[in-house]
Amino acid sequence: MNDWLLDLLRCPSSGERFSFVGKEGYGVLRSSAGRYPVVEGIPILKRGLVGNMGRTVADVLKLVEAGRRREALLALILPRPPAVPVLAPPWVQALPEMRGLGRLKTLAHGHALGRWREHAAVSVLRTSAEASAWALLDFYFRGSGMGMPNAYDYFAYRFGLPDFLAALGYAAIIERPRRPLLDLACGFGHITRSLVRRAAPQPVVAADRVFFTLHLARSWVAPEAHYICCDADVALPFASETFAVAFCADAFHYFGDKATAISELKRLIGAEGTLIMTRLRNALFQGSDIGQPLMPEGYMDLVADRPHRLASDSATLARYLRKQGPALAAQSDLELLCQEKSLSLVVGAAPILRDYDTFAQWPHAEGRLALNPLYTAHHDGSGTVLLQRTFPSQSYEESYANVKSYLPSQVTVAEAVLEELARGERSAAVEELVEQFVALDIPPRYC
Repeated sequence: MNDWLLDLLRCPSSGERFSFVGKEGYGVLRSSAGRYPVVEGIPILKRGLVGNMGRTVADVLKLVEAGRRREALLALILPRPPAVPVLAPPWVQALPEMRGLGRLKTLAHGHALGRWREHAAVSVLRTSAEASAWALLDFYFRGSGMGMPNAYDYFAYRFGLPDFLAALGYAAIIERPRRPLLDLACGFGHITRSLVRRAAPQPVVAADRVFFTLHLARSWVAPEAHYICCDADVALPFASETFAVAFCADAFHYFGDKATAISELKRLIGAEGTLIMTRLRNALFQGSDIGQPLMPEGYMDLVADRPHRLASDSATLARYLRKQGPALAAQSDLELLCQEKSLSLVVGAAPILRDYDTFAQWPHAEGRLALNPLYTAHHDGSGTVLLQRTFPSQSYEESYANVKSYLPSQVTVAEAVLEELARGERSAAVEELVEQFVALDIPPRYC
């Protein structure tokens, strides 16, 4: 358990400091109000169900205290299995429903489920040296009973999505923070990776209620950050005025108790801190899968006591595509904001509420460059490569049709350019791919 992280943590029930007993990333945090497990170096500061297998935090705590580390980790990261009949061999599935065969089918189903769990354990425990983040995402969302192929597409290809580019634009306004940064509802750590660079040398704390996302973020995407498993719309487990910036990307509209969440975030950043929340869904465009969004004035009412700007994500994206930061000098017209599907909110002192000029460097190219995974390379054998924009599914293409406004349908390059890209060289031809969003900052062993 990191001593620095232990010092800023507070018990969500009592507000007390914790004591910690444990080693090698596993142990127990104690306060007078209760005990909480630490697994893989990640404190789990919540109650109730955790993971996908019906286990509770209390169950995980018992496993940790008993020294059963592997079981504790699996309880947190194993996905739900597919329906048992589907797991059984075809000959079992074909058996008729008749007397005498029920026990045979039950035994076969149980055996199949056991084999799947063994395979699942091997799959989710693979390290970043053994498998890619994509492989783990694929198994979790599409090779299990989670049944969430659209979630796989969203997270796997997120580094080039419009909302992510807009979020990068907001992350880029963070300059030389004097305190740590918080990434609340960090998911798989996509924006956390950028915040780590913006915060340096200050640390970044990334929090999410789902342990599996933190496990993947810590292992594959942003290993430099510190991770906490906690709910977002309750008392947050940190000391007051801990953070210079609190960032929340594409998540706040899912929070149930938004007033509590905002109150807690204000407490954590203090009077001089900055709060940035991107891709807030507009309730005037509410659909079936976007949580509990507010109307534009609802978001503004939550922060009416502090200087703030509510901005259009489409306008922010348009500026980003011109290599410019967001325009925050003046509040956008509310009537126009009501016509926008998603918005972003910045709360902070006057110096941060300004219009941002041209980036010194593209935020999507600040780290290791790789080919945008939406492109498939076709080699013709003559030293030329055709990069073809390819969507993973029809629904993905429909949901993110606006990527066509900046991603060319195809690009022809020399094989030597892709070799330069792989070696980390920033030649003029590679920089041209960056300008076209065909080359992006993507972690090693991600795809």
